[in-house]
Amino acid sequence: MKVLLLNPPYEKHFIRSARWAAKSISGSNWYPIWLAYCTGLLGKQGHEAKLVDALVESYSIEKTVQIANKFSPGLTVIYISTASLASDVKVAELIKEKTGSKIVLVGPWCAVEPSDIINSSNAVDAIALYEFDYTILEIAQEKELKDIKGLWWKRGGEIIRNPLREPVTSEELNGFPFVTDVYKRHLDIRKYFQAPQLHPFVDLFTGRGCAWGKCVFCLWPYAMTKGAPYRMRKIENVIDEIKYIKKELSYVKEIFLQDDTLQADRAREFSKELLRNNIKTTWSCYSRANLDFDTLKIMKESGCRGLHVGYESADPKILRSINKGVTVEEMEKFTNTAYDLGFIIHADFIIGLPGETTETIKTTIRWAKRLKAHSYQFVTPKAYRNTPLYTWAENHHIIKNGEAVISELSSNELDQWVNRAIKECHLNIYYLYRMMRRPYELGRMIKSAWFVIFSILSGSKH
Repeated sequence: MKVLLLNPPYEKHFIRSARWAAKSISGSNWYPIWLAYCTGLLGKQGHEAKLVDALVESYSIEKTVQIANKFSPGLTVIYISTASLASDVKVAELIKEKTGSKIVLVGPWCAVEPSDIINSSNAVDAIALYEFDYTILEIAQEKELKDIKGLWWKRGGEIIRNPLREPVTSEELNGFPFVTDVYKRHLDIRKYFQAPQLHPFVDLFTGRGCAWGKCVFCLWPYAMTKGAPYRMRKIENVIDEIKYIKKELSYVKEIFLQDDTLQADRAREFSKELLRNNIKTTWSCYSRANLDFDTLKIMKESGCRGLHVGYESADPKILRSINKGVTVEEMEKFTNTAYDLGFIIHADFIIGLPGETTETIKTTIRWAKRLKAHSYQFVTPKAYRNTPLYTWAENHHIIKNGEAVISELSSNELDQWVNRAIKECHLNIYYLYRMMRRPYELGRMIKSAWFVIFSILSGSKH
């Protein structure tokens, strides 16, 4: 079957395929990584799969529909978000009208608000909940919809809710084609940019699911992998993909491991294999703020450049309330060690978590400015349905008009604090000193700073 997999058009620099849905203030573009893995699986099974990232290509809706019409798919898979849903549905309707294609919506948002999503348009035939690779494959194989797990679908005016699908196994992960080969064949790699990474970069999974998986605010562990344990590819399989990148994508300057967090034993295993195979490459990853010295040391020796770290808050009570599992003292020790070893650290913070006050925000900003980080990201939280943070809001009776109001501060106040935090952390003498010590990072920093400053001056929300 001909299958179109689509990241539909929307506002420039809108991020739909990350762990939240919002417009990037640093000019970042994310790979449609989940769609790409599904594209590879479909192609391996003999289907004619076409991956189109209309968002990053800045295609208009009209241009996107023209591409779909020319390809003439029997199945169109659209990765949606709640924030962009009205536009996503419009694209679906036009593709349906032009091609007659079956329309299936995917992405974590389908598990967050399944009833709203499947009822968003008559053009929507079905939605796939959680990891959707094999669900889409079975639709392409033209199996009876009633027999496909992980699917909500329409029969006349009735919504049929099939049983959920089991998470993809480690063995199945090893059977996927390299996602970086999918990028090469379907996407323009040079159009993807993330503020902390060298450009151009690629990203991939060495495993799915979060090794920690307890933070109450995080979307993917609950709405994409449904609390499944960390399932890892064989390290030999991962190393083979790194070798492929070195040979076929030699212009790529950095590899980012998209595993939710790269736990210590996995990080050591990967690092040792890079060293054993004498592979010279630059890589980065998500990390919890508690990796030990020995782990960080071998990661650095193997070529690890950057750590993308979720600190969230400097208030101990808030850290406990979100099940962060690390203390302020542990995070400081980790950061100092990583900095001394030469890592570039991208620090993530969330303003407006349960228990947040003006004083806790000030404390977090002061602490963040002292951290030896090289870039900062501040966002406000979103309590999505079917996540622990939403349940917490329900238990505390603070759901208003279907939205969880988890902070006493207003949305406008939180946005103002976010802007203030970004400015104070990036425009202080200690930060500028740290960056001056790494002049080779200045180009990346200036590009990101331009987008950030423009976004703040234009009053963008986070």
